Amino acid sequence: MKRMFALLGIVLLCSLLLIPHVIAERTTSSSEYVLKIYGNANEDDTIDMRDVTYIKLVIFGKKPETEFCDANYDGRVSMLDVVQTKLVIVGKEAKLTLIDLADRTVTINKPVDRIILQSSGSGGAFYTLFALEGKDAPEKIVGWDPGLKKYRMWIYQKFLEACPELENIPNVGSAKDLSVEQVISLNPDVLIVTACSWESAKDVYDKVEQAGIPILAIDYHTETLETHCESIMLLGYVLDKEEKAIELVDFYTEQVNEVYSRLDKIDKPKPKVYVECGMKGPSEYFNTYGDYMWGALVENCGGINIAKGIIERWGPINPEYLLDTNPDVIIITGSYWPDEPDSMRLGYYADIEESRQLLEAFTERPGWDTLSAVKNNRVYSIHHGLARDIWDFAAIQFMAKCFYPDEFNDLDPEETLKEFHERFLPVDYSGVWMMSLEE
Repeated sequence: MKRMFALLGIVLLCSLLLIPHVIAERTTSSSEYVLKIYGNANEDDTIDMRDVTYIKLVIFGKKPETEFCDANYDGRVSMLDVVQTKLVIVGKEAKLTLIDLADRTVTINKPVDRIILQSSGSGGAFYTLFALEGKDAPEKIVGWDPGLKKYRMWIYQKFLEACPELENIPNVGSAKDLSVEQVISLNPDVLIVTACSWESAKDVYDKVEQAGIPILAIDYHTETLETHCESIMLLGYVLDKEEKAIELVDFYTEQVNEVYSRLDKIDKPKPKVYVECGMKGPSEYFNTYGDYMWGALVENCGGINIAKGIIERWGPINPEYLLDTNPDVIIITGSYWPDEPDSMRLGYYADIEESRQLLEAFTERPGWDTLSAVKNNRVYSIHHGLARDIWDFAAIQFMAKCFYPDEFNDLDPEETLKEFHERFLPVDYSGVWMMSLEE
């Protein structure tokens, strides 16, 4: 019997080594980043037969060893790494070892069928999961945080219409309020968090990992093309949706490069920009952003973020400082916050006239009639949830048009967002997601 199993093992090994290249080759994306998965021996943005060839050349002493040559993560490079890499290519690996966006080495058992999500409404994997899995996504979510319901009510309602199963997913809490006992009882294959959540609640998440549950950190919050692409591709490989992830990365890269490729050619003074989360309404100054999230997007799109150096991550600005700085452009972000009746309202069920009235109320704050942005009708609003996520390409295009209307006159960020819905999401585009007070 043992001899029979040994022979079967040899047959399996030989068959894997003979898998033809045509089956395994994948189309790579146009972005420049390293896919940090063990098996990506040549350190490009995908795992394919070129990595198999590279590992063989390392074994024969013809190529230098790289960190990701050790595909099975056993501390040495051998033909077993060739086997593991081929298993990854065909989606048959039993384990996948990677470096996540919190710079942690994580090993995940495959296949992944049971997921717990964190930061569902604020930069987590919720939208990416739906973009990769479609309407089947709820079948894999066995627990999540309350963020989507609490802060993105209209988004939750829209997805609930398409996927009623979402209503039955248990709330496990979030970050420092996470119920470790409940997470363990749900027996997930992986818990997916944001890199910033990992930093803020490491002591809680450590307890989850000590129970044998791997944690994968992604990062959309830093608002770089590289971290967006890395996050999407890691999720694609973890979920065995590599081809869809490549399609998503290519779409995202194409859309943001509609802006980034032109900025260096613009020879104009950069506009001073103030962004505020409109959750509290006109009566109370709420969060603006430093070199982070909306603040990072302002700088990425060719503006000068007046909160940079004044606010570290997020927090309210001093009104006197705002008036003294006199921004050229003001952007108030909106969503649907039911407990805040005066908040800026945007999203799937927003009405354009109501949204315009709410936005106009912000311009009636004391002293705002003296601001250049108000006097020149350069006051805008965009959905707060469009930042730090896979659909922030729409925010990037919108902000570029706000800052440089002549140079980006051909862009239509709303149409781009509609196309994204049609291609990647199980819900239809509707409502109001971005607007100008002048319209």
